[in-house]
Amino acid sequence: MRTALRTSIVTVALAGAMLVPAAGAAFAAPATAPQSATASDNSRYEGKPVYIGEGLVAVLRNKSEGPEAWIREVGPDWKPGDNYMVRVVTKLDRTQPHDKAKGLDLELTKAASAKPVLVVTAADGTATSYPLPAGEASTDCRVGPVGQNIGAGMSAELYISELGPKVVLLEAGDGGRGFGQLDRTHPSLPESAGFIARIVNPSGAKPVFEWKTQGGNDTVGRVAFPAFPKGCKPSYKFTDDKPVTKPTTPAPTSTPAPVKPQTAGQTSVVPKGPVAAGAELPVETAADTADTADTATMTAGAALIAAFGALAASVVLRRRRAGQG
Repeated sequence: MRTALRTSIVTVALAGAMLVPAAGAAFAAPATAPQSATASDNSRYEGKPVYIGEGLVAVLRNKSEGPEAWIREVGPDWKPGDNYMVRVVTKLDRTQPHDKAKGLDLELTKAASAKPVLVVTAADGTATSYPLPAGEASTDCRVGPVGQNIGAGMSAELYISELGPKVVLLEAGDGGRGFGQLDRTHPSLPESAGFIARIVNPSGAKPVFEWKTQGGNDTVGRVAFPAFPKGCKPSYKFTDDKPVTKPTTPAPTSTPAPVKPQTAGQTSVVPKGPVAAGAELPVETAADTADTADTATMTAGAALIAAFGALAASVVLRRRRAGQG
């Protein structure tokens, strides 16, 4: 019995040992899946890399998403064949064809045509063109950039397209480094930015850009966005912002206020002498009337007491005279 039991335990242990490698392989197999998924995801951002200077590479694409130039930071020692899937500095496309980075002016020209071109202008004014792969032409419904100085070393570029209004904020230094971007879904900077920059009526037919970069009593700057080009329609329905209305105090009516009837104890007292026109006459209260009544009663009582005293004195005097006679 014991021998049979021991034999069964050994058999189970051996079977388990043989299954362990297979189980480990089964759990280890999915670990390679994320790597292949990552590689397939990178295909969305892969393209033709060209070095444009200042440690930057432009990855040029022109597929179903339209022309794109992904500007990535690779370092000054980059050469063709090296990895370029690194940090993104900015991206140029049909909705944002212009930006600046590390002293370079970047512009995606002929963005609506089938053969767009990236033009990179250095600080010394030297311009270099980088053709994108050929693609399909489209209707250019974009207007801009319209430059606007907003003070405090800041500038703004205004755009309008079928996607709505957009503002690219640039700060001085480093060739106009990008500070932030406003659009229809994010029309205002957060309070932590330290100044005001917002799109008023972002989904309306006539949006306006407002800013205030200085403190104190500095006025708020305003400029309207350019109008939509003819033949172009926005991809959204116009909905103007509703103005904030404050409750107004109702105007007084011409109906006079009701006059409360006087109580029985109130009497009108007409003052002596002339009364100016429009002057109000004083009105005695019930308390004043009660004080007057009490005074009158006390005066009458004193008079009665005096009269009874005089009568009693007269009777006594008569009796004395009769006794003397």
